[in-house]
Amino acid sequence: MNIKQPIIATAALAIVSLAGIGGVTAASAMTNSNSGDGTSIVDKIASKFNLNAADVKAVFDEDRAAHDTERKADQAERLKTAVTDGKLTQEQADYITKALAEIDTLRGNSTPGDTDDTTRDQIKAKMDALRTWADDNNVDMQYLGHGGHRGGGFGGPQGEKPDSASSSSATES
Repeated sequence: MNIKQPIIATAALAIVSLAGIGGVTAASAMTNSNSGDGTSIVDKIASKFNLNAADVKAVFDEDRAAHDTERKADQAERLKTAVTDGKLTQEQADYITKALAEIDTLRGNSTPGDTDDTTRDQIKAKMDALRTWADDNNVDMQYLGHGGHRGGGFGGPQGEKPDSASSSSATES
């Protein structure tokens, strides 16, 4: 076993652990830049421990993918439970699932720091439309979010009333 592999894993784990609930967000942002000096945390770890930056980035990417998979499973379970408990209809749960999948597709594998303005605007518009749809259909906002993923919400605080999206655009998406 390569001695560098445990160092990479330990360093990445420590950084994600220190970041707490927003660890994926912090780790994602850290792979891009840090403190405005243009050096990413990946580059700093690679340099400090004399590692290959691509290997360190791979650890961050693997961790992000694992958290994303877990987040999606948690969301699906939360919606399934809400349907079982009579808090959502199956159609509402399906609509939320579809809308969140569209948002995830827009995001792709990008990190918050490397998403362009057009994509951010599209994500915000879809989330605003979803919030408007939820408000119009008396759906609790708790079913729309991905928990702590990427800052705990999409485009603003939970419960924020959107001012620009219409429910008809949400149903046509």
